[in-house]
Formats: sequence, structure tokens, C-alpha cells
Amino acid sequence: MFDSKEVIDLSNPICAGIPVWPSFPQVELDQTSIAARDGFTMERIEMRSHTATHIDAPAHFIPDGKTLDDFSIERFMGEGVVIDLTPKDPEEAITRADIEAYEDDIEQGDVVMLHTGWDEYYGQTPEYLFEFPYLTGDAAEYIASLEPTAVGTEGASVGGWYDEVPAHGPSTDVHPADSHLPLLENEIIPIEEVRNLDQVLDGADSRRADFFFPPLNVQGTGGCSVRAFALV
Repeated sequence: MFDSKEVIDLSNPICAGIPVWPSFPQVELDQTSIAARDGFTMERIEMRSHTATHIDAPAHFIPDGKTLDDFSIERFMGEGVVIDLTPKDPEEAITRADIEAYEDDIEQGDVVMLHTGWDEYYGQTPEYLFEFPYLTGDAAEYIASLEPTAVGTEGASVGGWYDEVPAHGPSTDVHPADSHLPLLENEIIPIEEVRNLDQVLDGADSRRADFFFPPLNVQGTGGCSVRAFALV
């Protein structure tokens, strides 16, 4: 199967208690029917469309932008490359220079995955919720100039934490639009909250693979959770 390639799961789990964007309500996952009692098992899930591993559509930031159903399913898969940007400190930006170091490894039409190691902080931690690496506006514009089809990151967003909650202030002065718009205006799809990119790299600084990240066939949305994986 898959020509004996290894399948690497790039997706975070979806269940009650997982980390979500700090201004979002927590995931609600309840068992509404039990087979032993009701003859079948069924659950109710309530969550935001940008929960766990997910993708953004242009409409996420652009009022008249495309929604996910405006793209063919082929847009949610393709060949690409993981590049190693480790180590990154909490609240540290992903800069243009970080990406330029791998310019020769990135091909037009690639899915570009940015390995920062941030899945190591996964959980209800300040690092995962607020202090993840993010693209500067200049870095996002540079990536867009390389014409990939998608850009993935292990952090909660390609843009940094810009808001404030009682226990944590902003982690960056880069507005999220500055990180997102250079991508979304060029129909480059952000893939956020991925994991296991270190397994794809397998000790290399960069490594090519086939990536898959299709959403549900929802209509009119600016994003959706995905079950992302790589074939290496």
C-alpha cells in the first residue's frame, strides 16, 4: 500500500480538554447514546472550525475571500518539504532569514512545513497556548514569493498571540493579519497545529514528502479541522 511508504500522522487529537485558541470555548464531546442501552453508540461534538490541526481559507481574513469549498480536493494534498527551524525560543519569530536558508530546497507548488519543535509543548501550557513561533510579515511575504500551495506550522497559528487574557499578555507586536494576508491573498493555505514533523525529517535538515490535509466537505467556511498525514 502506498508503494510501501511510511505514513506519519501529523494531526493533534480532538477530545474534551485539548488546548484550543485561548479566546475559544473548550471542545465539548459527549456520548449521547450507548450501544448496550440504546442499541447504537453516538456522540455530540461542539467546537470551533479552527480546532486542533486545521487549515485556513482566504475568507478567514478576507471579507470576500474564497471559502474551503471553493477549492478542489486536490488543493489539500501535494508534494512538499519539511525544513528544520529549530531551535526556537518561546515568543521567537520565524524570520525571512530562516526561510531564505532553505530557498534551494523549496520548489514552486510545494507544501512547505516549518519544523520548530513546538509540538513538544503540546498541552495547556503557556508555551503552547501563547508563546509559539510565528511568521513576521516579511517572512510571510517572502514565503508567498516562492509560490507554495500551503504552509504548515506546529504552533497554534502562523500568526503570533496578539491578544491578552488575565494570565498572559501579547507575545508579539506583529498583527496576525500581517502573517496571514500574504499567504491568503495568494491562496496559500495555512496548516496550523501540526505535529511529528521531526519524524518526517528523521534527522535531516530538510526532507521531501507527500502531504495530505483534506477537510470535511463543509460549505462556506473560513477553516476546518483536518486529519493531516505525510508519506515518506
